[in-house]
Amino acid sequence: MKKQLQEKNLLYDDLLLKLMISIEVTHCETFMVFGNDIARFVDAFTNASMYSIWRSLHNRFIFSHVADELNENCCDNFFFEDQPNILFIVESQDASGAVFEIKTNKYVGTRAEKPAQLQLLDRYYVAEQRFQLKNLLFPNKLKDLQGREVIIAGFDYRPYTVIKYNKENSNTRDIGVTQDSGLSNVYIDGTEARVVLNFCAKFNCTVQIDTTDADDWGTVYQNMSGDGAMGMVINHKADICIGAMYSWYEGYTYLDLSMYLVRSGITCLVPAPLRLASWYLPLQPFQTNLWAAVLVYLCLETLGLVLAYRSEQELYVSEIARDGWWCCAKLGLATAFKLFISQSGNSKTTSVTVRVLLFACFLNDIIITSIYGGGLASILTIPSMSEAADTVPRLRNHRLQWAANSEAWVSAIRGSDDPLVQDLLSNFHIYSDEQLLELAQETQVRMGFTVERLPFGHFAIGDYLLPEAIDQMVIMQEDLYYQYTVAFVPRLWPLLEQFNTLIYSWHSSGFDKYWEYRVVADNLNVQKQQQVESTMTRSQEDIGPVRLGMSNFAGIILVWVLGSTVATLIFVAELFVDNFKKTPTNT
Repeated sequence: MKKQLQEKNLLYDDLLLKLMISIEVTHCETFMVFGNDIARFVDAFTNASMYSIWRSLHNRFIFSHVADELNENCCDNFFFEDQPNILFIVESQDASGAVFEIKTNKYVGTRAEKPAQLQLLDRYYVAEQRFQLKNLLFPNKLKDLQGREVIIAGFDYRPYTVIKYNKENSNTRDIGVTQDSGLSNVYIDGTEARVVLNFCAKFNCTVQIDTTDADDWGTVYQNMSGDGAMGMVINHKADICIGAMYSWYEGYTYLDLSMYLVRSGITCLVPAPLRLASWYLPLQPFQTNLWAAVLVYLCLETLGLVLAYRSEQELYVSEIARDGWWCCAKLGLATAFKLFISQSGNSKTTSVTVRVLLFACFLNDIIITSIYGGGLASILTIPSMSEAADTVPRLRNHRLQWAANSEAWVSAIRGSDDPLVQDLLSNFHIYSDEQLLELAQETQVRMGFTVERLPFGHFAIGDYLLPEAIDQMVIMQEDLYYQYTVAFVPRLWPLLEQFNTLIYSWHSSGFDKYWEYRVVADNLNVQKQQQVESTMTRSQEDIGPVRLGMSNFAGIILVWVLGSTVATLIFVAELFVDNFKKTPTNT
């Protein structure tokens, strides 16, 4: 235990180590402290509860001291404002002998009412062995918080948290803004914000938000400091932070978290597939193995015609006028290719065998060319598209660059040993919202953009993705990864058990689905939602007939140019050879 604290450069003493052992090993939740050790205990216990991996939810504290002995500044610590089960036993004397005054902190009510102040709960007379008022020593202060503030570390991240300023029907106050600025009264909504709002409606607390430092999800560091929304919680500026907070290990180490709120899948909008290059068009009707079969057939056909022509020469032509093997080979090859492209030959045959063979080859070639023509016609009518990077393996194989506006998008998988995840992270980049807007507005989008897939079919889309950009993209068919969102709260937050109970009821009632639809309809751009949703079936839509253009014939023209070039070179070579033969040689 010491070694772990030393590795993290955390301060400790013997009391803190003892408290950590009592918390982690014996799971002790009741502590009794005497006299001047109270202030030291409070500091040590606060740190020990944060250092310890064990979470204590039902702590009770009994502080005993003699009247007028305790320092007046003892109760200035936020500990006495945030813990409901605190008893002060104050020993005093009266005419009947020793009397113990039992006091407790107020806890409930607004902070202006000083929830840390002590109130008399009962008196115990030692001589008579009786309580004066017979009150419960640990009353349930959590069932009615009497307007106590619950501060949310808030930033606008829709549809999880929605913050609208200058709203006439405001439902809370932003304490990060001065009250006379006109922006202090805000309206908050969201799938997760509604959970907090309903929690406070049930337990009579007041929801407030603080946007002072909550410009991002934030990070918690080993020295128990932090930034962003989680930093506000660990620094005791806020009671809870929500807004697609994943169960990050760094946050779990020093904070506490609620049960899961929603399932959130991280996926990407990637560039839509483009039309395949037109030069490849003549080869598309047949697959590779079919082209190989056609080539083998042409070779066999050529061989058969060569042998048939040679046998015809042996049977029907005199030995003097008979052609050799070379002439038969040229004739067989030329005839095979003429039949393949439905051209007639100019050779005269007398053998019935050759005629039957030519007829059979002609029928086979008609079938092949008809199938090829039908395939080419269908390809010209329905354009072929390239493969989109719409799955995780394809995203890696395409080496597509993808981006987001925060490290929080990938922090949950940053430490993964999976080679697939490591390859994906090597192509991940972080840009500001302004830079992402510029990248999304390019004429041809070349990058993937992260979005969140909500559990009931909607998406959390950044403002930098405009409808024009979404038209050029498609949503991935699967998630890169998924996490369950939670609410981060400080260690020792006494309301966590009640908050989790409300979340259980929320899920079991089906309100999570209803709230998602309601919040999306009220606060998000429904057109963008429909745009993204339509990209999932865009490849299956009937686009109708396509007017042909020159681009459709680029491949055929390429074949024609290649053939003309080869023919020209052969013609030039023949002229050169012919001139060489006619040149007289000097003897």
